[in-house]
Amino acid sequence: MLTEHASPALQQLSLVDLIDYIEATHHQYIRDTAPLLAEYTEKMVRAHGDDHSEIKPLAKSVNELIAELMPHLMKEERILFPAIKSLSLGEPAHGCFGHISNPINMMLHEHDNADQILHTIRSLTNNYTPPAGACNTWQACYRTLAEFDADLQNHIDVENTLLFPQVLAL
Repeated sequence: MLTEHASPALQQLSLVDLIDYIEATHHQYIRDTAPLLAEYTEKMVRAHGDDHSEIKPLAKSVNELIAELMPHLMKEERILFPAIKSLSLGEPAHGCFGHISNPINMMLHEHDNADQILHTIRSLTNNYTPPAGACNTWQACYRTLAEFDADLQNHIDVENTLLFPQVLAL
């Protein structure tokens, strides 16, 4: 999933710098974009929910994804990432989670859950293709959802294929 030019650059980063990149790039993008997606889908439910059967399940799935992601980000930022930073500096990881593989396994499970929700969203939106004559909000929602999906896939890929294997190898 990583772009060809981003992957080598990210592979060269220290664990601390990689975590800082993930937080500044992907976590911030989620925090900035999730409220907009909730607003778009809420407007779509009000305007089109009774006439288009996919709109209410789409709004439910978007809200479910956001509800999964927000605590996920907090767990990474407050528990996992500080522990990784400590380990990468040769210090003990302070936490009540045992071995570092335990919170990593939880994050991998949550990544799989997010991917399943994205699969549902892709299906409900016909891979983010608005119907002919869709209003501006509908078009903006699908465009933003497609960007959100791509960013989240890159985010998960960076963590699953770069960050977590390096940490487990410490």
